[in-house]
Amino acid sequence: MKIWYALLILFFPNYLFAQNNYGGRLTAMGNNGAAVSDIWSLQANPSGITALTQSTVALNYIKHLFSDEISTQGLVAVVPFKNNFVGIGLQRYGFSEYNQNKINFAYAKKFGNSFSAAIAVNYHQLKIANYGSSTGFSIDVGAMYRLNKEFSFGAFVSNPSKQKFNSSKVLTEIPTSFNIGASYFASDRVLIATSVIKILNYPIDVSLGIEYKIINLLSLRGGFSVKPFKQYAGFGLNYNKILLDMATIYDANLGYAPQITIGYAF
Repeated sequence: MKIWYALLILFFPNYLFAQNNYGGRLTAMGNNGAAVSDIWSLQANPSGITALTQSTVALNYIKHLFSDEISTQGLVAVVPFKNNFVGIGLQRYGFSEYNQNKINFAYAKKFGNSFSAAIAVNYHQLKIANYGSSTGFSIDVGAMYRLNKEFSFGAFVSNPSKQKFNSSKVLTEIPTSFNIGASYFASDRVLIATSVIKILNYPIDVSLGIEYKIINLLSLRGGFSVKPFKQYAGFGLNYNKILLDMATIYDANLGYAPQITIGYAF
């Protein structure tokens, strides 16, 4: 297995690309977070945290089934005060010989009932056995506009200044991405969301997701993305102040990546 990991690091660094952790709900909706409000908007478009009315914290764990050792762990917390919101996110991806860690601090503000904007500062750390560690900083900027009760639009730019890790010995980069999206409440129970994502040096990806609230306690979710083609599914339970979301991703190259998210709204 060690040889496999070494080859993976040297020749397929993209497979070790630590994508932002969107939490169980947004992931199950096809990784659609540009125009959907959720506590995990902290990673997808931080302006989306302005819909929260209570301080909230959530934990997420992803098991990548193409390896027994690779996993992703995440924690996010958001505190609202009047029209201002602050959040912190922690994320770790990888295994003992290779892992990426990210800490982000976000500030978001509502301007009236329709528009919100946010900025996040990220600290990245990359550790590779026998190579040491490397660090870097980046910023994210996002905005969301609510046209009416049904339609919302969002835009999010990650690492627009193309910051890099401070060591040239590693192939993995801090990705620069541009995201735009829209969401539509078809009814009180149905939410449809779509996003267009361009990560520099990668094809444009388009995703579509849906959430159907069967009852107030239970929601079903699904979605897909095209570049690469992935399928997403999951469900969520919302009981009093406790949130539980289950989701899985299916990638033809990497297999399934099931995950669980647990949150609490104070």
